[in-house]
Amino acid sequence: MANTAESMLDKCRSYIGYKEGPDNDTIFGAWYPMNHQPWCAMFISYCAAKTDNADIIPKYASCAVGVDWFRDRGKFDSTPTVGAIVFYGAGGGEHTEIVESFTSSSITTIGGNTNNDGSANGDGVYRRVVSRSSSRIYGYGHPDYTEGSDMPKRVSVARKAADTLVAGAWEIVSFDTEFADGGAMHPADGASFIQGPAHYLVTASARISGLAEGTTIQTRFVEVNGAGAGVVQKAGPIQEHLVTSGDTFITQSRNGAYCDDGNRVQWHIQVATGTADGTLAFSDL
Repeated sequence: MANTAESMLDKCRSYIGYKEGPDNDTIFGAWYPMNHQPWCAMFISYCAAKTDNADIIPKYASCAVGVDWFRDRGKFDSTPTVGAIVFYGAGGGEHTEIVESFTSSSITTIGGNTNNDGSANGDGVYRRVVSRSSSRIYGYGHPDYTEGSDMPKRVSVARKAADTLVAGAWEIVSFDTEFADGGAMHPADGASFIQGPAHYLVTASARISGLAEGTTIQTRFVEVNGAGAGVVQKAGPIQEHLVTSGDTFITQSRNGAYCDDGNRVQWHIQVATGTADGTLAFSDL
């Protein structure tokens, strides 16, 4: 189990629903040993010790000590990764949790001594969804998990600049903003979001404007042999979306797909009916 994010997260997940006893009485505080004290950091320390991750995650009861430990090793920044330790409050000294997953706008965390509202002195172990723009987030410590560990690589990208969707043509969605790129999987060409060889799960969303109600939009994930407008090698299922009044929000997911070595995966959108062009206002993966 040593030095993998998945072993750490599995142990943390196993305690979701755990509740403290009177006066902060917990198994984590008793183990430390510093029972009857705020125990969010001791929860993380306990799970690290029980999964052979104690060499890459410190034993700490003070959140500020945890921040300093990661910062001294050049492992602290403002970007989440799966298995990262997130710190909250001034100087990171208020509260700490572990990142289970993340998107372009939020992180999903598991933390002790909290509650559903994110209290820094709650009653148990909870899974929470936190906005990445929250002013409470101070930063993230990144344990040096083993290369090739059992966690998948994570890519989070977006397109924030508007783009024209020409009626009747498949348009490649290119991305101008990168939030995260675990394992250097996001190619620099902008038109592709991952490169092979890779198994992947993907969810993409976009806002379309400028089209008449009732217009049909089609989307698909494709695999191309090279950068930019490379030749399509494999095309996933086409999903159809019907334009509503005002802006139309569309989402497509694909699970269990595989991108061959040397190829890249893209998301394509087509205005399938009518002659009017549309506008792609925002898209993210």
